Amino acid sequence: MALYLTKNGEQLGPYTLDEVQALVRSGTVAENEWAWQEGLPNWIPLNQIPGYVSPPSALPAPPAPVATPVAYEEYKPVPIPAPKKNFFQKIGSGIVALAVAAFKFKTFAYAGIKTGLSLFLMIWAYSWIFGWKFAAGIVFMILVHELGHVMAAIWLKIPVSGMLFIPFVGALTLTKRIQSDAWTEARVASGGPIAGCLGSWLCFFAGVQMNSPWLIAIASVSFIINLFNLIPVPPFDGGGICAAISPWFWIVGLALLVTSLFYFHSWITVLILTVIIVLFALPRIKQTVFEEPSQEMQAYYNTHLSNRLIMALIYLGVFGALIVGYADASMHLAYLWETSNS
Repeated sequence: MALYLTKNGEQLGPYTLDEVQALVRSGTVAENEWAWQEGLPNWIPLNQIPGYVSPPSALPAPPAPVATPVAYEEYKPVPIPAPKKNFFQKIGSGIVALAVAAFKFKTFAYAGIKTGLSLFLMIWAYSWIFGWKFAAGIVFMILVHELGHVMAAIWLKIPVSGMLFIPFVGALTLTKRIQSDAWTEARVASGGPIAGCLGSWLCFFAGVQMNSPWLIAIASVSFIINLFNLIPVPPFDGGGICAAISPWFWIVGLALLVTSLFYFHSWITVLILTVIIVLFALPRIKQTVFEEPSQEMQAYYNTHLSNRLIMALIYLGVFGALIVGYADASMHLAYLWETSNS
């Protein structure tokens, strides 16, 4: 362990313990000089350093210094300057830096291409049913929703690898690591509905100001999409939010999801919801709610009561704002429809 000494107001070292004892035997350093090593809060006399043994041939120690020892923080070792690189070393360092930058750009470009292609694929698929204009508007609102997840992940320092848009299913934000606990999962999950709610209200406001049924209709559908995503069951955002509140809410969400099967008349939608229930909802509900929890699972869902209340308020606030927005948008659409037909 390195030792540092002070002599005549100057800091010496680092030395090993054997080197210090040799300096004492030669008379270069006295036993009562101030010394410090890692783990000590302050400087102490050398002969009090743990492991120090007074050499039998040590010269008599001079009188103890009168000056008060300075706190350790004021005696910081002088950093050793880095060796200068020659011309070829500089070229090599530059090549390595360019290679790292190219790799990062390649990864970023791949994520952008993947996100862009899936986004345009979704617009193309929806355009067969709703037309290009309405399809582009709906997909844009879904993009706003996913950007909310991205911003939440970046805020929590969770690396994001891109977004994936799946026609007639939705979209998901891909992260490079799994959330460490339910509180983190809930914050990432809540970012989407919050952004989607704000985006829907802005679209609705723009539609009212411009007297545009097209924008109001897009806002109305966006309100519904975000409301559906708040169903409290995995893998929806509502399930992620309720993971921090209480996983028991997943039972309610599962009942709502099963009930929704009878509401939709499209066999594609029913098939997709059935796959979601069987592959994603039921296994996690069974593992979390009905099986004996492991220590890791208990630690994962161990959310402080204040955080549970915060997430519950966020959930109820976003849910209420979406309900009010959908009702208002529906009334405006009905009014515009009656006006146009009268």
